[in-house]
Amino acid sequence: MQIIRGDDYQSWVYSNDGDLIVVDPWLTKKQVFPGLNWLLNRSSTTEAYLLEHNLIDQVTHIIITAHFSDHLDSESMNLFQKDIPVFTTHEASKILLKLGFKNITVVDIDKSYDLNSLTLNIYQAGKPYNTTTFSYSLNDCRSKVFHEPHMFNTKLKVEDVDACIITVDMVRVLGLVQVSMNLKQAQLAQSILKAKYFIATGIAPKRTKGFISYLLSIKESYKQIDLMPAVCREVGDSVSL
Repeated sequence: MQIIRGDDYQSWVYSNDGDLIVVDPWLTKKQVFPGLNWLLNRSSTTEAYLLEHNLIDQVTHIIITAHFSDHLDSESMNLFQKDIPVFTTHEASKILLKLGFKNITVVDIDKSYDLNSLTLNIYQAGKPYNTTTFSYSLNDCRSKVFHEPHMFNTKLKVEDVDACIITVDMVRVLGLVQVSMNLKQAQLAQSILKAKYFIATGIAPKRTKGFISYLLSIKESYKQIDLMPAVCREVGDSVSL
């Protein structure tokens, strides 16, 4: 299995035995809260991997981990065929149906799904996202990657993890509700998972602009991940498991 950083924020691409799976694809130059650019927006610094290599038509499956606009970008999704298999949450499925997608699977916690050469396993996310999003692993007979887009659930027991994709830049809403992990929490998650490779996601949250950004307390640690065996730092960087 090959893991590829899909953009300069939090999109991921997996390639394995003819399957090409993309997670939370962001393919536009600017990601905005639907109809309210002033509320929340983020501009890309580098062209997305799928666009640069003209791979959109080769994507076989899509995983959408949340209904939030920075995970489910409608303009990006409209670049895909409407019958492509999409695995997502109940709330996100409502948006996808309105966009015209026809092959949607609403995933359940602790369930597994067949993605041809890979198996998708769904886990409960950490609080406060435990009811609205999910974490997951993808595995074949040789390797496994685990991905948590927000807060790691320390009660999880996920075995045989080769690589973990987790947050390192701490974000708090109104200084109270933590929605992204700090470096120490990321190190703990990697230790619990016993993952050889560490990959940071949701990087550089200070690039997010708009009114909501003024409500966020942010401490970026991405530049400190030399302390960990981090890989896939730039768009297009990859690691093979």
